[in-house]
Amino acid sequence: MSCEKYASELAEILKKIKCPENSALSFSGGLDSSIIAYLCRNRIISFYTIGMESSKDLDNAKKVSNSLGIAFTKIIISEKMILEGIKELKEIDEKITPVEISFELPLLVVAKKAEESVICTGQGADELFGGYAKYLQAPELMHGDVEKLLTITVPREQKIAKKYEKTLITPYLMEEMQSLASKIPEECKIHKGIRKWVLREAARRLGVPEIIVEREKKAAQYGSGIWKHMKKLAKRDGKSVEEFVRAL
Repeated sequence: MSCEKYASELAEILKKIKCPENSALSFSGGLDSSIIAYLCRNRIISFYTIGMESSKDLDNAKKVSNSLGIAFTKIIISEKMILEGIKELKEIDEKITPVEISFELPLLVVAKKAEESVICTGQGADELFGGYAKYLQAPELMHGDVEKLLTITVPREQKIAKKYEKTLITPYLMEEMQSLASKIPEECKIHKGIRKWVLREAARRLGVPEIIVEREKKAAQYGSGIWKHMKKLAKRDGKSVEEFVRAL
């Protein structure tokens, strides 16, 4: 099957994505959450964007929300929120790494701040469709990353949501989506040097604006600015990030 045909099949599955009415979407302004925002733009959903002041995610969310004609709630991460969040995440998962803490903090904040009882996220699209830069050189890493996602990351995120009496929904991890992703060749996921090509092409076929389709991947810990600030806090204490997190 050609890459174009896989994109068509994926587009049909994407059409089925529907976050429940009166739910919250963790909305970074990146490709994955923005596709969900586009598909659910006419539903009663709250969009939450988490980041340090002047972070890339806040800027992207503003551009995408303007394109889609939706409003979003901006939550600025403070130093106090980072310190409290690190402690909470360590209680939830004692084996969590500093990098994992930095990309789980936005979800923790949404779970804590959102009034809605259901939270939708774009989790899983990067692993399933080749979103990370490392896949350009080693696409075979996707298989192990999907396994880690399903056995470690998602269960941990379910615990984060449960702590605040929230239900977590991950549309990209619906069984039908995973089944198709397992059949799509690596050369269709990363095509002509473009990461998540098949997902971008599927989104394009559904009418998703180009400002979203062409969005480059920025990992949550970088787009939110949290990892940079964690390094700053550690440096201030004369520690590595690992030592800083361990001391808390």
